[in-house]
Amino acid sequence: MKKILINQFVAILTLGGVCGAIAAEDVFMKLDRNADGFISAEESIVSEALYKNWSTVDANNDGRIDTAEFSAFEIKSENSGK
Repeated sequence: MKKILINQFVAILTLGGVCGAIAAEDVFMKLDRNADGFISAEESIVSEALYKNWSTVDANNDGRIDTAEFSAFEIKSENSGK
């Protein structure tokens, strides 16, 4: 019985992570208005948090945010809000 409950709990946590990843991907796609696979500084203006933290989020300083940088930003934002 304990093993079943633990497996169900793990499944719920995993599903939450997947849903969070899908939500982050949706946000990224909405911000990437020209659909080039990156968020430019101009595109980031609609997200106050992203715009204000641009220099931190753009970890490789190439002037644009890729999906990995955006995911790291989302995770950090989510964790700081708890």
